[in-house]
Amino acid sequence: MVINLLPPSLHRFLGLAALVTSMLVASPAAAAPPSRASIAPTDEGGLLLGGEELFAPEPAAAIGLVDEAQASDPLDGVLGSVVGEPLPGGFSESIVNPEPSPMDGLLVDEMPEEVSSGGWFGTGQYYGSAELVFLNRGRNYRKVIGYDSELLTLSALDRYLILRSKQGTFTTDSLPYNVSPGARITVGEFLGRDYLDRDRSVEVTYYGGFSFYQNDGWNSILTSQTQSYLVTPLSDATPGFTGAQQYLTTSSSNFNSIEANFKLHRRLGRDKMMMVPNGEWARHAERGWLPAILVGARLANYNETFSFSSRAYSTPVEKFSGDYLIQTQNWLLGLNLGGELISRNEFFYWGLRGRAAPAISFAGTQQQMNARNNGYQQPTAVPAQGTPLPPSGEPRLPFPEGTEIWKMAGQQIGPGFLGDLTCLAGWNMTPNSSIQVGYDILWVAGVATATRQFSVNKTRYNQIDPGGQSFMMGFSLGYNQTW
Repeated sequence: MVINLLPPSLHRFLGLAALVTSMLVASPAAAAPPSRASIAPTDEGGLLLGGEELFAPEPAAAIGLVDEAQASDPLDGVLGSVVGEPLPGGFSESIVNPEPSPMDGLLVDEMPEEVSSGGWFGTGQYYGSAELVFLNRGRNYRKVIGYDSELLTLSALDRYLILRSKQGTFTTDSLPYNVSPGARITVGEFLGRDYLDRDRSVEVTYYGGFSFYQNDGWNSILTSQTQSYLVTPLSDATPGFTGAQQYLTTSSSNFNSIEANFKLHRRLGRDKMMMVPNGEWARHAERGWLPAILVGARLANYNETFSFSSRAYSTPVEKFSGDYLIQTQNWLLGLNLGGELISRNEFFYWGLRGRAAPAISFAGTQQQMNARNNGYQQPTAVPAQGTPLPPSGEPRLPFPEGTEIWKMAGQQIGPGFLGDLTCLAGWNMTPNSSIQVGYDILWVAGVATATRQFSVNKTRYNQIDPGGQSFMMGFSLGYNQTW
């Protein structure tokens, strides 16, 4: 198709001028005075007006003097000037069409098409992306689970202040988690464009594979002059914990999710013309902000495990030991709402991508205890057995003895939330492929986390607290392809 370079108003003006000119030059003989002499006034075949003599009407023979080809439709001359054919009557074609131009063969009312690179990127029927994501999980819900027996000799205020601090106590958030690798994989299909020239597609995304782990330990003070022991505030009467010389903990969690979405997003608009250094014009994509929205469903699974163990040096576990295990499972199902805002040009792009899913949380927890103290005592450990302890002044009692083995479980349904955000930037290697880097944030809320479920002394049977949350962040590397 030939591009029309003249505006419609100029086309109409030239067409009208050609029409008038062709009418004036179509019949030179008709424009000259009649060749016959004037006739006398008469009432037959002539006119009488005020006694003046007028020309008689042309006879049929005179009318026949006009060339029939020249008396044809005057629009033939207009179309002839547009398509480049010779004009009648000697009218110079160079006035309207001095030389062959891009408008040859183009109708007057035809407009040029908009040229855009929006159809240049991401052409194809299917698309996909694969990203390697590295996330670091936030620390556990803080809970003091042990301290050294020397704290028993302090005043009640000093002991309270130390227990509230992170110094001199053994807590559930003593150490950070490891960085865990995971993946985010998306496969989608284009459904075509809507009446606003926006792409419609359906896609499925897997986001997960993250497994976090942490272990920690706490030892009592043991020297040649003195020896202390460990005390847990979780329960004073549970055997196998108070009096230990070593506390050990392990904590782990994992996250996986899958979602199906309908996506609607824009493409680039019209291109721009730029002059290159050699004086030629080149077409380039105009940078633009491309918003997108998506809606769908999301299913996620988040689990945690926490173990708390106690041991005594040179003492068999059959005589003194304690093992406390907490496991939680959470399934979240919700409506997934999200969007993108991407700034794209010819070579690179950057922007934000986020999703939020208000969900229903199905939480469950299991706990089990296996603890024993079969005659293990340290009467000389600081404080020595029988020593008055502030603030009550009661003597230090022997370590609790006995055996406890039990299990319990709990379930609860409540509100939950899933959300993730990615700040991304990518480079277009080809129109259908790109590489990408990003900074990622993932938030899971309304779940039962392990360190919120402590019930060592069984004050609440079937304990479950679904008010926990987990916050993760890190970076990602990915590849995108359309085919």
